[in-house]
Amino acid sequence: VAYAEIVRECSRARKLMRLGSGIYQQAALLQPSDGKGISTLRQVTDALVEQSEKELFELAQQNISQACLSITAQVSDVLTWLESVSGGTGVTGVPTGFAELDAKTCGWQDGDLILIGARPSMGKTAQAITHALAALEGGPAEKTVQFYSIEMPAQQLMLRLISILARVPLTRLRSGNLTSYDLELVCSAAGTLSQWENRFLIDDSTYQTPAALRTSVRRNARKYGKPALILVDYLQLMVCPEKKENRTQEIQDISRSLKALAKEMTCPVIALSQLNRSLEQRADKRPNNGDLRDSGSLEQDADVILFLYRDEVYHENTPERGVAELILGKQRQGPLGTVKARYEGEYTRFSEYHLGYGATTT
Repeated sequence: VAYAEIVRECSRARKLMRLGSGIYQQAALLQPSDGKGISTLRQVTDALVEQSEKELFELAQQNISQACLSITAQVSDVLTWLESVSGGTGVTGVPTGFAELDAKTCGWQDGDLILIGARPSMGKTAQAITHALAALEGGPAEKTVQFYSIEMPAQQLMLRLISILARVPLTRLRSGNLTSYDLELVCSAAGTLSQWENRFLIDDSTYQTPAALRTSVRRNARKYGKPALILVDYLQLMVCPEKKENRTQEIQDISRSLKALAKEMTCPVIALSQLNRSLEQRADKRPNNGDLRDSGSLEQDADVILFLYRDEVYHENTPERGVAELILGKQRQGPLGTVKARYEGEYTRFSEYHLGYGATTT
C-alpha cells in the first residue's frame, strides 16, 4: 500500500510539473505585439487562467475523471447513500430555513441549480441571506457558504446580517441611533458572525463573469473547504466577455455555466433572478416560469425555481400583511406548491409562518 501511495504521489508531482510548464509556455505566447486588441488579449488570458485553475483544482482534489461508471458502481453508490440517510430527518440536502419547504424539497440538493425569482422590493436578497444562514447553522461544520454579492456592497450585506441576527431594525443600524441594549445585541450578532469567519465567504466584486466566478469558487474551496452552498446575487448582473448576438444568448451561457458549477462542486447553487415587467400588467401578479427575464434557458437549466410574492407590495390593505408566498414553479425531482413564510420588513427577515400571523401584523 505504501509503495502504491508513493507511485501515486510521484504521478501527481509529474502532472504538476507538466501543468506548470504548460502554463509558462502558453503565457509566453501572449504578447501584445501579436496585433490582438486588448479585449481579445484579455479573453485569451482569462481563458488560460480559467483552464489552469480548473486543472490545478482537479489535481488538488485528486479528481481523476472517469468517463462512465458501471451500473453496479452506480447502484452501490445509491445504496450507500440511502443507508446513510435512512432514519434521518428527511432533509437529505442543505436545510432551506423553512420546515415546510424542506418537506417539499428534502433540502437543497447537491448539483442542483436553484433560481429565486421576484420583482423588485419582494425580498430576493433577504431570502438568499435566509438560505445562507440556514446552511451555516444546519449544514456540516467543515463546509463553507460562498456568497457572491454583485449588486450589494459587502458592508450593506453585513448590516442586513447583523439586523437579522440581532433583531435590531435595519433603519436604526444605518442611522446609528442605537440604544445601549441595541449595542449589546449588535455585539452578540457580530460574535456569531465572527465564529463563521472561515465558513461564510462574501465576495462583492462588481465585474463577475462565469470564468471569474468559477475561479473564485475553486480558489475558496481549496483555501477554506468544500462549499455546502453557493449563492449569486443576482444572475442578470453577470457578464460574458465574449461578444454574443443578443442578451438572451448571454444569459443562456451564464445559466449553463452556473449549472455546470453546481455539478462540478457537487453542491447546490442558488442564483437570484429578475422577472419581466410584463407581469405588472396582470390582475394576479403572482409570478410563473414564463416571467423569467431574458431567456427561456433559465427555466430549462434550473432544477428548482422558487418565486417570491408578497401581496402587501401591491395592496396596502391586504389581510396578508407581513406574509410571503414561496412559490415552487419548478422542481425536477419533487412536487410543486406554495409555502407561506413570515416577513419582518424592519429586519428584512424571512422566518417560519404560523397560523394566525398576518392580518394583525404591523
